[in-house]
Parts: sequence; C-alpha cells; structure tokens
Amino acid sequence: MNVGSDIAADAGHVVGESYDFQTIRNHLKGETAPPNFVIHRDGSILGLCLGLLWNPRAEDEPCEVWVGKKRDLPGWGLRLADTTGPFPVYVRREEGGQWIYKGLYEVNGSSTEPEAIRQRLQPPVITGISRIVFLKRADVVLPPPSSQ
Repeated sequence: MNVGSDIAADAGHVVGESYDFQTIRNHLKGETAPPNFVIHRDGSILGLCLGLLWNPRAEDEPCEVWVGKKRDLPGWGLRLADTTGPFPVYVRREEGGQWIYKGLYEVNGSSTEPEAIRQRLQPPVITGISRIVFLKRADVVLPPPSSQ
C-alpha cells in the first residue's frame, strides 16, 4: 500500500514540535474512524500517532510499533507492515499530552514470532501483541524551493 506522495514528501510539521491530535488528523486529511493511532483515509495509512504507554520503543532506532490483538488491530498491523514509502510519525510521551513530530519513517520489517512478542509483553498494560512493525527514519530528499 503506497502512501500519498504529497504527504510523504513533506509532512508540513516541524520535527520536535508538538501538536494536538485533531490538528494532526486535519493536516493529514485523515478519516475520523478508529483505530486512532493510525491516521488513515480510504484504507491507506497516512501517518502514525504512537503513545509511549502502548509503544514504549517508539522513540528507539529502529522504532517499534506494537500492534494489539483487539478488534481490527491485527488487520491494521498487516496494512502497516505492507505500507511502502515514507509517512509522518508522532509520539506522545504521556497520556493526555501533546504529540511530538518525530519525522518521516518507513517500514523496515515486521514480526509475528511468538518469542519476539513474548519478550515485549508488559503486564498489566501490554498483554496482547499481534505484530511488531519496525520503522526506520526515511532518507527523503525534498526538492529545492521553486524560484517562482
């Protein structure tokens, strides 16, 4: 699943700056449908908002997305694992806090290996993971500004 080139080329937000969730969803033109951590439109993933409570390795390199098992989350995990091209990632360090723009990332692999998942479980908060998706910083070269 490819990410729209207009969003992939430039998230329009400043790395390290904080934004509220609605601003992010509006900026990326995402639908107001769950799951909320996946900003999406028409089944395509436009960006991710990863809370450290549920994704404690979201600021690591490589970044890890721990996809839950409830409802349709495993399906979204598969979509994320199959996503190509860079997309913006935001991290929230504390519940109820602002989302910090981390930059453009791309999928670097995924795992459903039971042992890898078992090592990441952190009861009582994280008791079910269907997939781990690994992200790396995207090497994106933006075109020079036009001189018009």
